Amino acid sequence: MTQLLDALVALSQMMPYVPPHVAPWLTFMQVTLIVLPFVFFKYRAARMMILAQIVNFAIGITVFMAEGNQVTKLFGLGHVAWIYPMWLFARDVRTDLWTPYRVYAGIAALTIAISLVLDVRDTALWVAGDRGTTLVGLPEGHPLAGPSGD
Repeated sequence: MTQLLDALVALSQMMPYVPPHVAPWLTFMQVTLIVLPFVFFKYRAARMMILAQIVNFAIGITVFMAEGNQVTKLFGLGHVAWIYPMWLFARDVRTDLWTPYRVYAGIAALTIAISLVLDVRDTALWVAGDRGTTLVGLPEGHPLAGPSGD
């Protein structure tokens, strides 16, 4: 339990070290795929997205801990849980009603699709041997720097 709590504390310190070109994308994804599903909770796709996020977080923290409390290219592996909600969102976009939810569903489906493409690339790089942290500017000895300080 202590290891899990240590990992969660370390993850909470991640955002200042996310590469500057990635931070806006992460913020956009968090608003689109974590916050807004609660706004559209009455729709099945939004409820499935909330459940998928729980699975994503569980896989993410497991990967983070398995990687020595480092954010590596494998960190997005949990996004595989988003495939079903993406399909539901895409299906909802094809309805005849023009509603705020339909606009949101299109944005959410596109956001997930882009993220999954990036995750496939990152996973391929990880398999090819790129195991270093994806964070930048970590001070030596920082909990997210990993055991070797890199």
